[in-house]
Amino acid sequence: MKNTFLILSVLIACLRQIVGILAVIRGSFRPQRMTRFLLFLVSLLLVGTLFAQGDRNAIYTILTIAIGNLIMFLLSLRKGIGGTTRFDFFVLLTAIITLIVWKTTDNHVLGLCMAIATNFVAFWPTIIKAWCLPETEEWVFYALYALSSILVILSISNFTFGKLALPAYVVFMNGMLALIIIFRKNILRNK
Repeated sequence: MKNTFLILSVLIACLRQIVGILAVIRGSFRPQRMTRFLLFLVSLLLVGTLFAQGDRNAIYTILTIAIGNLIMFLLSLRKGIGGTTRFDFFVLLTAIITLIVWKTTDNHVLGLCMAIATNFVAFWPTIIKAWCLPETEEWVFYALYALSSILVILSISNFTFGKLALPAYVVFMNGMLALIIIFRKNILRNK
């Protein structure tokens, strides 16, 4: 059953990427450029960290996400929003600092915590954009990632902080973004 959850997680992660890419091509999703750049960078480093720590549950989903993040970043260059404000450069600098701490530690758990911190910082511009311009976001994209990560959690046979931290964070962050987008679209629609 645990393998079934893992396979479903990877399939939903692939579906999420397809939903996001098609939404960008259609013009209903305009990704924040700095977030997409940083998420691509973080996802690549996460693949290496998860591989080094021997996590064979989340690595497949993250590898799928890394490929999708590359495509989303490339699409955001032409069809995205932002990426050049002072705030974007502050986020980039903050992310670089957390990345340096992450990659200079030999402690996999501390590295994972810094990866999550970097990811959180990378999401700041998107959280602000989702609140201010929810019509440029695709809530299904984030909801599918949260669902995929719930399935990763269900696939874990022995719970450790290292194996649970990332998928739990992804459920929280992407679930929150999906709810913000839905909430803000409804508020703005009813004005």
